[in-house]
Amino acid sequence: MKLLTKPTLWDWKYIAFILMIISFIQPLAAQQKLPTIKATSRIVDVKDGEVYQKGRWNLSPENKPDIYFALEPVHEKKITFYTNIDSISFNIIPGRNYDFIILLNSKDTCYTQISTIRPVKKTELNTVSLNYIEPELLKQDFTFFREELERKHAGLYRYKSKALLDKLFDSCFAALNRPMPQLEFAKSIMFVISSIEDGHTASNLPRLLMNYYGENEKMFPVHVFFINKKAYVLCSRIKELPAETEILSIDNKPISQIKKELFQYLPSDGKIETKKNQTLNNGAFTFLYNWIFGNKNSFIVKYKTKQGEIKTTNIHAEYVKDFECDNGNDLNIKKDLQLDFPNENTALLTIKTFDDNRLAGKQDFRDFLATSFKEIISKRISNLIIDLRGNAGGADKYGALLYSYLTYKPFKYFYSIESTTSKISLKEDSLLGIQQPQNNSFNGKVLFLINGLCFSTTADFCSIAKSNNRGKFIGEETGGGYYGNTSGQTTTTELPNSKISIKIPKFKYLNDVVKAKDNDRGIIPNYTILPTIDEVMLHKDVQLNFALKLAKGK
Repeated sequence: MKLLTKPTLWDWKYIAFILMIISFIQPLAAQQKLPTIKATSRIVDVKDGEVYQKGRWNLSPENKPDIYFALEPVHEKKITFYTNIDSISFNIIPGRNYDFIILLNSKDTCYTQISTIRPVKKTELNTVSLNYIEPELLKQDFTFFREELERKHAGLYRYKSKALLDKLFDSCFAALNRPMPQLEFAKSIMFVISSIEDGHTASNLPRLLMNYYGENEKMFPVHVFFINKKAYVLCSRIKELPAETEILSIDNKPISQIKKELFQYLPSDGKIETKKNQTLNNGAFTFLYNWIFGNKNSFIVKYKTKQGEIKTTNIHAEYVKDFECDNGNDLNIKKDLQLDFPNENTALLTIKTFDDNRLAGKQDFRDFLATSFKEIISKRISNLIIDLRGNAGGADKYGALLYSYLTYKPFKYFYSIESTTSKISLKEDSLLGIQQPQNNSFNGKVLFLINGLCFSTTADFCSIAKSNNRGKFIGEETGGGYYGNTSGQTTTTELPNSKISIKIPKFKYLNDVVKAKDNDRGIIPNYTILPTIDEVMLHKDVQLNFALKLAKGK
C-alpha cells in the first residue's frame, strides 16, 4: 500500500523519539550489553566537540533514560563524558543516538543517552534576547562561527595571514568565560568581522542594535558628524550644542579615541576608513556609542564653540525619537541614473547604483547608458563627470559595461575568481576574458566623483579606470579595495544559541589592474576634496563644484 503523503521532518523526529523510548524498555539482559563506565561522584564533565563543559552533567538514576542533547549545530564530532574516575567517548553522527551506562558507587545504574535530535525552536527575526547565555554555549557558537568562516569565506586571508587570524580567534574564544546576553557576545562577533577586513562579511547586528536601542534605551542625544580628524554637531536639540559645534570629548574620552574604538566593530575592506566614517556620519554613531561604552543617564561633553571657546556641559540621555532632527546632510536628490549638462561643454552622468533591484522608476541600465552616450557624442561634449558617490555596487557586468563606453581599446576586467573549493573558468564568467569597447565610446576628459560609500562593483569599476589612467578621481578614498573584493554568492548562517545570523561571501575576485602602492587600500583620489562643516550645513556640493572648475581648466 502506498503512503498518501510524504512523511514530514516532524514525523521522522516523532518516530525517532518513540524508538528511543522503546530502546529503554527492553529487557535487562539487553541493557547490560550497553557500554559502562564507573563513577563515585554525581558530577560529570562533558566535552562536546571543542567545547569543554566542566560540571555540566549531574547523574540522575531515576531518569530512564537521562538524555544529553548534543550542542547545536549537530555535525560529526566527538563527545566525551568524564566522571571522577572514568570516561567514555563517541564519534557522533547527526540523526543518531548513543546509549551507555554510568554505574554510580557500584550500585546505582544511570541509563544515559547522547541525542542529536532535539525540538526545533523558532525565533523572531531581528529580536534581541536579554537572557544570559552560558559560556559553553557561547563558545559553541563562536567555534561554529569560526569553522563556517574557515570553510566558506574565499577571501578570509586576503588581508591578514592565517597565523594572525588564528591568534585572534583563539583570543576571542578564551575571553568567553562568563555568561553574557546576546548583544554582549555580539561584540566578539563584530570585532572578528571587522578584523578580517572584508566589507561584504555581514550580520543582522546593525538591525538588532537599531531596533533594540531605538525602542528601549536612552542614548547620546546628538547627531555627530566626522570630517577628517574632527567631530561636529550636525544637529541637536540641546541649547549648549547647536549645529557646527566641535565635540572634543565625551565623558573625558577624546573624540578621536572614541572613533578609533568604534571603528573596531565596523566592517570594511582592508585598512580603508572612509566607509566606516560614512557609516558613523549616517546615524550609526549614537547606537554604536551606547553599545560599546554602555548605557548612561547623562554625559559630560567638552566642546568648542564656533567662536573658539572651550566649554563643558552635562547632557541627559534621551530616546532617539525625542531628539531626531533634520541633519542637513542631503545633497540635491536625483534619480538613480541621470544625465545632465551643467554647461555646454560638460556632461554630468550620475550613477547611484549598479543593481537592477534598486533602480527606481523602472529605469533600464543598458538602455540608459546607450541613450546617454549617444546624446553625449551627438552634442560633441569634451568633458564628462561621472558621479559615483553613494553607489554601493551591484551587477559586475554593469561595471564592465560602463567602462566599455570610456575606452577605444579592448580591456581586461577580472584577473581571477575563486571560492574555497574551486576556480571559476572563462566559460563560467565572460568577465575573465577580453572585453570589447563600444562603437560610440567617449574619448574626452573624464572626472570621477567618489566617496567612502563607493563599494563592491563600483570600486571594481574605479580600479579598472584608475589602472588604465582613464581619468582623474575627486572626493575621498573608495570604500571598496583596489585589488578586488570577496562577494558574489553568499551563505547565511544562524548561530544556534545566540541567534546571531552571519552572511559570508563565497567568491574572491581579483581585478586585472597594475600594481598599486598599498595592497589594502581603495582607490585614492587625485584630488581629496572634503567639505567643511559650514559647507555641509549649507548643502554645498564642493566635490562637484571642484570637478566643474577642473573641467573648465580652472
